[in-house]
Amino acid sequence: MSYRRTGRLRSSGRRSVATIGCALAMTAAVALAGMCGTLDAGRAVASPLGSSGSADSGSAGSSDGSDPFYTPPAGPLPAAGTLLRTQSMSTFITVPNRAGKIPASATKIMYVSTNALGKKVAVSGYYLAPSRPWTGPGPRPLVSYGPGAHGMGDQCAPSRLISSPTVAPPGGPMAEIEALITYNLLARGYGVVSTDYIGLGTPGVHTFAMRVDQGDAEIDAARAALQLPGVDPATKVALAGYSQGGAATAAAAELIDDYAPDLAEHVVGIYAGGAPTDLRSLLNHLDGQRLGGAIGWAIDAAMALYPDMAQQIPPLLNAEGKRVMNLVRGQCIVATTLIGSPKTSTWTASGKTIGELIDSTPALAARVNEQKVGMHKPTDIPILLSSNPVDPTVPASQGQTLFAEWCAKSPKSLEYRSIAFPVLGGTALGHIAGGVAGYNEAYDWLADRFAGKAPASGCVRKAPSNGLTTGSAGSSGSS
Repeated sequence: MSYRRTGRLRSSGRRSVATIGCALAMTAAVALAGMCGTLDAGRAVASPLGSSGSADSGSAGSSDGSDPFYTPPAGPLPAAGTLLRTQSMSTFITVPNRAGKIPASATKIMYVSTNALGKKVAVSGYYLAPSRPWTGPGPRPLVSYGPGAHGMGDQCAPSRLISSPTVAPPGGPMAEIEALITYNLLARGYGVVSTDYIGLGTPGVHTFAMRVDQGDAEIDAARAALQLPGVDPATKVALAGYSQGGAATAAAAELIDDYAPDLAEHVVGIYAGGAPTDLRSLLNHLDGQRLGGAIGWAIDAAMALYPDMAQQIPPLLNAEGKRVMNLVRGQCIVATTLIGSPKTSTWTASGKTIGELIDSTPALAARVNEQKVGMHKPTDIPILLSSNPVDPTVPASQGQTLFAEWCAKSPKSLEYRSIAFPVLGGTALGHIAGGVAGYNEAYDWLADRFAGKAPASGCVRKAPSNGLTTGSAGSSGSS
């Protein structure tokens, strides 16, 4: 299948309990498939510690070779937000409905973004065009979607998984569970563009949890989508994400006004749910717990992004630590979960935890602090935050703290909602349940923004809800 190169950047309801339960069952099936699979826990990828992704020159690095689409063009890259190429594709899951099939069409995209060091990078993603006609005012709205954590291996990229799940180790089994949310956005008539993030799918190491990299990638995905045929460049845009996507979206809320004022003019709302916005405290929370292997993702990402970290971190790791870094760098999230509940003290030459090393090493502490969302005033674009109060993976304190920090900076419109999904809320699936329930309320909030309804003024904390019905959360006053 051939791909099409594009020109440079142009200037300028309610869901039923049964539906949510079905969605969670599908998600659980993916996780259970992983538990039943046979994984080579000792297999490592070949790239060395600290290998960096492509930057400025599109030909830097190499992809996994399975699809030439993901290899960036040779030579210097154009401006951030430029759509580089597209390729039509099929989707693994197709949902029949009265208007046809969802999605009606799917397109892989490659575009330009900027990393935290100011270097231009090629990033992949996908765009979904809904079959349902848009009946609202103006052109069809666009949602720039920040996907949750998929892992570190190129085979885990959302744009790859939406076409076909991956089964073989070290990455599989893994399917594109984000379709549970994106298809609901399509059913409402919105176009959806999703980033793969920097280094996931394309050459280099995925810069997981790196604040600017993630925020810029989501912003630039929207800018690129506005250049696609059939997408009105004057359409209204929303940014939305949960988990890693929530962190990316929250970062985008701090970055967009300065980084992409051209896009900010189109954005009417920003939703960030279950967002791990304080990396330092999250490291302590995950150490020795389920998904503790994701700490290795963040370490790999820091070494890939920052040359000083690529020099300083390896001597702090023992043989086991280096083995784990190599292992998780090639894995999707199911496989990383299955390595157990590692304690990072077993990864270090000193026997200290990664958190203790950060606190005792000023250079490490400074880099980790750079990833914290909440230190900068957010945009005046209306923002909705949500957390699951019994989330076992990303504590609700992360969202609550972000809300308080942003409120101290006098935002124009900021809401916070505590949304717990009954029964599953505190289980191993609690983080996923919080995502489904959070979006169940965010759908209506986004619809209000696209419809031009007046948002909340100042800081508003809503009364807790269960996410089963929308519009049920009452205001408990300003904070």
